[in-house]
Amino acid sequence: MKISTNQYFTSLNKQMTAQQSKIAETQAQLATGKKAVMPSTDLAATTATLRLQSVITKQTDYVANLNSLDNRMVLEEGAVTAMQDMVYRMQELAIAARSGTYSSQDIKYMATEAEGYLADMKALANSVDMNGNYVFSGTATTTKPFVTSDSGEVEYFGNQSEVSLEVDGGYKLRLNTSGHSLAGNFDRITDDGSAIKGDMFAVISDFVNALKANDTAKIGSTMNELDTVGNHLGGQVVDLGVRQNLIAERKEIAADKQIIYQNLLSEAQDLDYSKAITQLSSDMLALEAAQSTFAKVTQLTLFNFI
Repeated sequence: MKISTNQYFTSLNKQMTAQQSKIAETQAQLATGKKAVMPSTDLAATTATLRLQSVITKQTDYVANLNSLDNRMVLEEGAVTAMQDMVYRMQELAIAARSGTYSSQDIKYMATEAEGYLADMKALANSVDMNGNYVFSGTATTTKPFVTSDSGEVEYFGNQSEVSLEVDGGYKLRLNTSGHSLAGNFDRITDDGSAIKGDMFAVISDFVNALKANDTAKIGSTMNELDTVGNHLGGQVVDLGVRQNLIAERKEIAADKQIIYQNLLSEAQDLDYSKAITQLSSDMLALEAAQSTFAKVTQLTLFNFI
């Protein structure tokens, strides 16, 4: 089989052009630090990169949601803890008022102090988050939950809906606390011995009125109810602590996953510089050899052999 000079030159030229393209690609990789300068350069790397970037974006959104939820629970905990402290102080006032060592004027001062706590607790129960939504309204976040009626009673206008998120092991993480859960619903005994239901605002309102009337017996009965309210709020604080710990654990796991995904992304898209430089040197030597061969071949004629 005979190969013409034109065919031979064409073949050598194609090989040198291919080698030059290969060198140019490696140089572009070194300049960008990426394996795939263009998506079509390395389809496998491009596909893996896009998939991992999507996973990382979702993970970032997940962490942002956890942080937002954590901030909300910190706000809830601060409000509930402050309420609990006020209830403890009112219990101290109840003990002092029943001791018989204070004048009627002193007890009026106690009533004024307790009435201030009632107003403060209602304000805390109407707390709003950073987005201006009411924290304790259930899912009716634009509705002010606790409003004092014309009769002086504190009424709840939110709903009882509490949203939960199922996490590992089937455990359901409660994402919010409704005002109904916050205020509680306690069994109370009236003066005639009948049983009624009432929340913490009803208990505190009765306690304030008992102080204003200097009714020792009523102060005593509401003092016991204040203990129930304090324990209820303490349970709310514990529950919030458990939920915050679970969120912290989820955030740690998410952070570990992010590190893994970032490492995988780096492996998929980032260039191995030492390997690329070695490959570039090898390709340049091959190109130089091809160019040298081409030059010598093009100089060959029959006159060299005459």
